[in-house]
Amino acid sequence: MKKIILCAISALLLGASAASAFDPRDLFGNKSSNSDESTESTSGSGSGILGAIGDFVNNITANDRFSVDDIVGTWKYTSPSVSFKSENALQNIGGAAAATAVEDKLAPYYKRLGFTNTTLTVDEEHNFVMKLGLLRLQGTIEKDEENHLVFNFSAFRSLKLGSVQANATKSGNKLNLTFEATKLIQILNKLSGVLNSTALKTLTALLNSYDDIYIGFKMELAQQGK
Repeated sequence: MKKIILCAISALLLGASAASAFDPRDLFGNKSSNSDESTESTSGSGSGILGAIGDFVNNITANDRFSVDDIVGTWKYTSPSVSFKSENALQNIGGAAAATAVEDKLAPYYKRLGFTNTTLTVDEEHNFVMKLGLLRLQGTIEKDEENHLVFNFSAFRSLKLGSVQANATKSGNKLNLTFEATKLIQILNKLSGVLNSTALKTLTALLNSYDDIYIGFKMELAQQGK
């Protein structure tokens, strides 16, 4: 396993060297950005190739072989997270660099939407409460046959918002949770009255540049469940 990781990191470094002229803004076909966005975008999960390497190694050591019982407790946001439906960390090393670039681009919009204060609390009955700034979502979590988490969202206790499939991996007290972007944005749009509508519209436009993208959060365990 150590040899595999070292070889993969070497390949990632070589790929980064070959693409040294790559501008993450090209991912969205947008070369123009104001100085605030440029500054904030570097505050994401990890900047540049070092962030991509760290994320790649974390992806190798993390796994999705856990039950809902294993995430009982309260989890706190650390940074944006991006994954792709077809991504395989060992077969598609470049995906780690691409995801890191997108995560850095998402960071300022997460800040404007209040997502940097996100928490997820899961109880023993698999009920959850997710707080995204001023937005409070709740519901239940289950696992489907493909080992994905499925969040059944509701708000204001009785308003059903639908179910969203999530990619989730866990390593120790770290949880990487990403949701099918199209469906997540649909849910957020239903509750846009409590969010920064301009930031949400811009975020939606950025995500429309991709097929099969998942967005979400890297989180750390803040309080162990009973």
